[in-house]
Amino acid sequence: MKQRVSLAIAPRYLIDWQRQPLKCVEPESRAKANTMQFDLLQFLRMMPVSTIFIMFVAIALAVISIWATQRFTDMDKMKADMEEINAWRERFSQARKTMDPIELQQVMDDQGRIMRLQSSMMTDRCKPMCVYYIPFLVVFYLLNLLYGNSIVAIVPFNIHDVLPFLGGWIGSPVVGGFGLSYYGYYFLVGLGLGNIIRRPFGLSMTT
Repeated sequence: MKQRVSLAIAPRYLIDWQRQPLKCVEPESRAKANTMQFDLLQFLRMMPVSTIFIMFVAIALAVISIWATQRFTDMDKMKADMEEINAWRERFSQARKTMDPIELQQVMDDQGRIMRLQSSMMTDRCKPMCVYYIPFLVVFYLLNLLYGNSIVAIVPFNIHDVLPFLGGWIGSPVVGGFGLSYYGYYFLVGLGLGNIIRRPFGLSMTT
């Protein structure tokens, strides 16, 4: 004979569990989250938002590059080595002009040490580059997913008239100027604005 458990003597948590309604994720909340995500992506694709957004991305990567260089490179030692290398090059050039055998011999004796300094400087420069290129590749992959070949910025002159081979590579002619793709605009901002940001830290490409 089967025994039936009475609700009067059943544990209270069983009664509460039976009375509690089942909860489920509402489809409306998921649809609302997807809509908000889609709206944000559409917002970032619009000009001038895309122009400003990529400019800030370039600034952020430049700051990471500066931090990595100062963190993993002895800048004082690198400057001293560069001055010594430049001084040796001037001596070498002068010795070749004058063809002084004593000066030529002294320059050739120092050549091995100068080559070791150049190799050491190249190694020191590669350390921050390894740190910098990881976020650089990730950011470029995400920008490619977001923008593809679409126009993100417009310069007020037609580059295609002066450099026609750039058409289709970094952008395309549009009404009012030349439209830049995300990679063309990024490199334009990175070479210009990024160089200005690095200059106070002695990391300018021109110095």
